Amino acid sequence: MARSYSDRTLKQLFIMSGHHCAHPECTTRTVEYTDDGPEILGDIAHIEASSDNGPRRNLSLAPRERDGYANLLVLCAHHHRLVDRLDSEYPVEELREWKRQAERETREKLAAGATQISFAELEMVCNAFVDGDVEYPSTPMLAAPPQEKMRANGLTNAIRPQMSIGLAQAPQAAEYIARQAQLSSKFPGRLLQGFATRYDALRESGIEGDALFLELIEYGTRATSPQITGAERWVFQAAVTAVVCHLFQVCDLFDAP
Repeated sequence: MARSYSDRTLKQLFIMSGHHCAHPECTTRTVEYTDDGPEILGDIAHIEASSDNGPRRNLSLAPRERDGYANLLVLCAHHHRLVDRLDSEYPVEELREWKRQAERETREKLAAGATQISFAELEMVCNAFVDGDVEYPSTPMLAAPPQEKMRANGLTNAIRPQMSIGLAQAPQAAEYIARQAQLSSKFPGRLLQGFATRYDALRESGIEGDALFLELIEYGTRATSPQITGAERWVFQAAVTAVVCHLFQVCDLFDAP
C-alpha cells in the first residue's frame, strides 16, 4: 500500500518532534541546518502499521488514519528499524507515549526559551524581516480575542501551549516594535512584509491552520538564526513566536474573526 503524507502532516510532525528522535534515551538530531537549508535525517515511523501485515497492524484503521499525524512519530534510522523488527517489544501505547513526551519536551523547551527573551533577540528576529523598500500597511485594529481568532483561522487546542507562550511575550515584542517605529515609521510595515510574504505563499500552497502557524515559527527561526542549535535556538524560536503572536493579535497576520 502506497504511503501518502500531506505537506501539512510532515511539517507539523518534524516541528513538534523538536528535531530529535522520539526514543526517550536517544539524542540523535533528525534535522540539521546547512547553508543550503534544512537537511532531513530522521525517519517517519508508524505507531500502527502502514500496511495490513506490518508491525503493530490494525486492520480497522483507515488508510488516511494510518498516514495521519496522530499515527506517526519521528525516529532516527536505528530506532526506526528496532521498533519495527522487534514490534512485540514496542507496543502501540508505548510509542504513543514517546510521541506525547517528545511534544511535551518541545513545548517545555520553548517555554524555557521564552523566559530568556530580551530586546537583543527581538532585534535579531525583526531585522531578519525588514529588508527592502516595499511595506505592507499595518492595521490599526485592536487586539482580537485569541479564542475567536483561533477559531476563525482553524487553529486548534493542539497549538494552544505555543500560542499561550507567544501571547504572554507578545507585549514585549509590541514594545520593541513601537520603539523602532519611533526611529523609522516604516519599520512595522517592513517587518509585517517579511512575515506576510511567507504567510501568503503558505496559504497558496494549501498550508493552513495549525501547520501554517507552526511553519511561520519555524521559518522565522531559520531566517533569524540558521546556524544556531541547542538551548540558544529555543530562545530565538520563542522570540519569533512572540513576534508572530503580536501580529496575530492585531490582525496583521491571519484572518480577523
